[in-house]
Amino acid sequence: MKANKMNRQLAAGVRQTASAGRLRWLRMDEASERDRVLSDPESLNQLEPAQRAALVDWIGSVLVPAKTVFRRNSYGMKHDFEKEPDGFYVWNGAFKGAMLAAGHRPVDADELNWRFRVKPAHPLSRSEQRKYRRYGRGRLVRDRWREVGYIVLESAQRGRILEHGRLCEREERPEVVVLQARYTAKVILRTASAGCRLTQESVAAVLALFADFDPNGRHSYVDELWAEIERVPVHRAGQLAAELVRITQSCSTKTIPGHGTSVGG
Repeated sequence: MKANKMNRQLAAGVRQTASAGRLRWLRMDEASERDRVLSDPESLNQLEPAQRAALVDWIGSVLVPAKTVFRRNSYGMKHDFEKEPDGFYVWNGAFKGAMLAAGHRPVDADELNWRFRVKPAHPLSRSEQRKYRRYGRGRLVRDRWREVGYIVLESAQRGRILEHGRLCEREERPEVVVLQARYTAKVILRTASAGCRLTQESVAAVLALFADFDPNGRHSYVDELWAEIERVPVHRAGQLAAELVRITQSCSTKTIPGHGTSVGG
């Protein structure tokens, strides 16, 4: 009698263990399928058209092709996108699909997190790292200078200063640059890159703007083609640059042969 009872208990235990094992395998299969779907580049198509366009556009603005493999993979880069002011959560697979749509092919498509031969279009300066609290030159942040009309750089970034000047000339835009140090900044306006001059009214407006920071005119200069001011408090440099951008909207459209010299020239 006791033996039969023990056998029944043993059989029940085996059935229970088998059921738990099957349930565990089912959960593992479900998790595996979910991971596969989330990592599938085709999941890009599950985003709204506007979201797909925003993601692909962001990739095009922050990455350029390179010969070497970028040390950050698709999973790491998608987090940079999510941290942008207009970013949103995306699956790893959706980001991988967006990279394909942007023209970037993975080094090994069999990897879970894809790696690419790319590099940041605009490596972060030290001041930008502090501003965004993203440390490391590999962090990706959209350069929004086209939206605000001016760019913030450091004096030591001579290559980026020259590159930006050439870009302004190609796009025929006034060049407004904030060269930022730890506590103060130098703000420069160059209208020759747009092939135009400041009107007399615009020159007067710039002089009045600079007078708030440099009443005696010892650290500033203004003419029809060039305006610059030094020793501007860092926390007010962006506001000053934005005002200069606004003033350049009333530039004279008179063409200037040669378009002058860039800020870094």
